[in-house]
Order: sequence, then C-alpha cells, then structure tokens
Amino acid sequence: MTSKYLVPRSKTLNQLKQVHSYLLKTLTKPHDQYHYYAQFLIRLLQLPGDNLSYARQVFDQIPKCKTQFLWTSLIRNHVLHAHFRQSILLYAKMHRLGVLTSGFTFSSVLNACARVPSLLEGKQVHAQVVQLGFLRNKFVITALLDLYAKCGDLPESLSLFDAMDDNDKDVVACTAVICGYTKIGLMDDAQRLFDSMAERNVISWSAMVAGYANCGNMKAAKEFYDRMTEKNSVTWVAMIAGYGKCGEVREAKKVFDEISEPDASCWAAMTVCYVQNGYAKAAIEMYKVMREENVRISEVAMVGAISACTQLGDVEMAAILAKHVDEGCCDRTNYVSNALTHMHSKCGYLDLAWREFGRIKNKDVISYSSMITAFADHGKSQEALDMFLKMRNEGIEPNQVTFIGVLSACSHGGLVEDGCKQFELMTRVFGIKPLTEHLTCMVDLLGRSGQLEKAYNLIMDYKDFCDAGTWGALLGACKVHVNAELGEIAARHLLELEPEKTGNSALLAHIYASMGKWKDSEIVKMMISETEKKKSPGCSWISS
Repeated sequence: MTSKYLVPRSKTLNQLKQVHSYLLKTLTKPHDQYHYYAQFLIRLLQLPGDNLSYARQVFDQIPKCKTQFLWTSLIRNHVLHAHFRQSILLYAKMHRLGVLTSGFTFSSVLNACARVPSLLEGKQVHAQVVQLGFLRNKFVITALLDLYAKCGDLPESLSLFDAMDDNDKDVVACTAVICGYTKIGLMDDAQRLFDSMAERNVISWSAMVAGYANCGNMKAAKEFYDRMTEKNSVTWVAMIAGYGKCGEVREAKKVFDEISEPDASCWAAMTVCYVQNGYAKAAIEMYKVMREENVRISEVAMVGAISACTQLGDVEMAAILAKHVDEGCCDRTNYVSNALTHMHSKCGYLDLAWREFGRIKNKDVISYSSMITAFADHGKSQEALDMFLKMRNEGIEPNQVTFIGVLSACSHGGLVEDGCKQFELMTRVFGIKPLTEHLTCMVDLLGRSGQLEKAYNLIMDYKDFCDAGTWGALLGACKVHVNAELGEIAARHLLELEPEKTGNSALLAHIYASMGKWKDSEIVKMMISETEKKKSPGCSWISS
C-alpha cells in the first residue's frame, strides 16, 4: 500500500507517526517528499489535540514551501490552540518568503494580534491588507474591527465599522464594536448598538454582561444575565468576577453553583473571588476539590491558590503548591513564578524565593518588584537596592509597588540618604504619585533617625495621601525621641482617624510623662478611661 493511501486513512497520531517513519525510509526524490509531506501535514492538523510542535517539525522538512494553504492552515491552527505569538511569527516568515496571502491568512493573524494583544504588529498587517486590496473582504474587515476594539483603539474600530456596507454589519461585526465600547466603559453606547441589532448571539449577550460587571453595575449585569436563554463560560466568569470585585462572594458562589458543568475558567474565577475578598481557606479548599475532580489547573487558578497560601502563611501548603508546579500541573509562566517568589518570601524562605526568581527567563517589573520586596522583608536592604539598580540597568521601568519595596528596604536598614534619593527619583524622575505606603516608609525612616520636623513636613506636603499608619509612624518616632509637641499633633490626627483605638492616646500620655508634664499625662489618661467605659463589655460563646 503506497503512502498516498496511508495518510488519509490514518485516524490517530500514532498511526500517522508510523506513516511518517515509512515516508522517511521510502521517499528519496525531493518532488515526492514535498507532495507527501504536504499531504501528511494537512492530515496531522486535522487530528484532535495540540500537535503543533510535531506539525512544525514536519513543516520545516518541506523545503522552501510556497503553498499558501499550508502556511494559512499552520497559522490558523496556532491561533486555535492559543499560540498567538508563534502565529504572528509564522506570518512574518511567510511574508518574508513572498508567499501570497489570502483573506483567511489575514483574518487568522489579525485574530492572533487581537488576542495577544499586539497593536503594532496588527497595524503592520493592516497596512498589508490595504496594499493587497483585502479591505472589501468581510472576514478581514471584521478581524480588523476586533483587533482595534480589543487593543482599545475605539476610534479606528468605529472608522472601519462606519465604512462597512450595512449588509456586512452582521452580528460578528456589531459584537466586535460592542466589545470596544465595553472595554473603555462606554456602556450607554454599547447598549444603543446592542438594542439596534437585528440578530444577537451568546457572545453579544456575554459582552454586555461582562461590560456592566467590569463597571461594577451588577444590577444591570444580572438583568442581562437573567434574560439570556443560552449562557457560556464567558458569561459565568464575568458574573463571578463582577460579584467578586464588589465583595458579594455569596452571589458569586450562587452563580457558580448554578453551572451544571463548570469548566476550568469558572473554577479559577471562583478561586480568585475568594482570594480577593479574604476567604483564603475557601480558596485553598476549592483548589483541592479541583485536584480531586481532575479539573485542569490554569495559571489563574494556580496563582489564586498561591495568593491564598501567601495570605495564610501556610508553609505546608506552600510546599505542596510549589511541588504541583514542578510536576507541571500548569505552565510556569511569569505570572505563576512571580506569585511563587512572593509566597516563598512571605512564608520565610528567602532562598526558595531567590531560586524561583532565577528560573524566570524574561523578568518583568513584577518579577523584580517581588524580589526587591522579598529582600526588604528579610532585612536585606543592600541586596534590595542592588536588585533595583540591576532592574534599571536592564531598562525596566519601576512602578509604585517597586518603590514600596525599595523605600521599605531603606527604612528597615536605616538608609536615610538612599531613601530620600529614591523618593525624589520616584516623584520627580518617574512622576509617580506617592501612596500611603510610600509616605509611611519615609516617615518611619526619617523618624527613626530623629528628623521629626522633616517627617512632619513631608506629611503636610502630602496630607491628603496620609492615613493612620503614616501618623502612627510619626507618633512612634515622637515617643522614641521625646517630642511632645509633634506627638500631640500626631495623636490628635490619629484620634480623628481612629477614635476607638486608645493605644494612640496611651503613647501620647507616655510622651507627656517622660517630659515631666504630669498634668497633661493625667488628662490624656482620663480620656482613655472614659473611652474604655463607653465600650461594650466583652463576652464569649461556649457551645453546649
């Protein structure tokens, strides 16, 4: 039996591999190799599952392939299996070799650009679409609409939509524009277009549900959700995530429980919902159930479980999760490795955090920020600053979280001069507005070194950004350095912010006493006594 008959009759990957072995032994002429490898590749791509690694090996054996259908099939299959970057690279290689493109080629690679998202490459493909005259192709123009909508360039998306023939403005095109509106929160515009549509599908409905949920309008989201006759995982995830952001965990769980067969994304969304709202134990339990029921662990679910473990400081569970990642239960992406770095640090294992950080090939700002914070938390101030310098030398721009770690390191190490320099760098060079965490670190740093006036002036410069923690750092420094005047100012602000906490007043009484201001100290103590009397008496419940 010749290979001409063997290839089409192969039903499984193993059968095709046997045919491949036969081809290698029998085909010697280049023309035959080209023909049968092309036939073999088409059959391979038709098989279920992700066989793209094998497909690329076969494809690379076809010398100087100029067959448009093969290139397009390979690009399309990379998109179908979420290998978007590889799809774009394949298209670029196809373009360099001068292989003619079709509407299907363009729609596939534009879909990949939209999913990354990658606006720059998308615009380059758009230029080639115009150059080759494919702007009248309905599939290509819809893919362009979707690209610009997903990348947040709504004006370009609307420009393309307005230029379309009315007959071409079908449910797919309209839904792409709705997604563009919802992405930037223009729900009134999205609603108007949705209402004008003659036909709607589950994607249109889900886009509206997700849009309202992302805006925090769960009432409107639920109205759409309840009207839907058909729902999918996108709809359910949008509702669970929306309720999670609003702190309505019970409502999120109610949606989850209504799903007859929740997929991996639904499980992940519920896990994250628990973590976001402080239900760390529930998140860990959900992860355990996922493992028991053989639900695929996505990187979102894994990071949710890791974050829950970090909140609990559960050393035993941390080791289990790290082992699961080592065993390959999910892809070890930056997202996962960054979470593992943070978890190991918070559980007290700086060496494991450092090892995980070293595994990350393409370190980003989150990777560096996690490691800087880890060094700071473990009292390794100089290592934190060295890591920050390395990060900047590699051209990675720091963010607010990075500087919290850097300033925390300076505060823990008593590095006043370095701390002041980094604060100036943050506010003046990078233009980052300080958060309360930055200010608290700076006040603590200056306060420890006795520069109380400078710490107070900093608070006054950023008074609107200061909270009880910032004033508490100043009050603590006033106690150490015995400054009743500033201590009284700090204590009065704390009394306004936290009237129920008597510890702040006790600190002020201590400051007065250490300065010999006994009368003032007694007055403050009397105030504490009166506050204590107003408190409800404590009680305990013992179950019988």
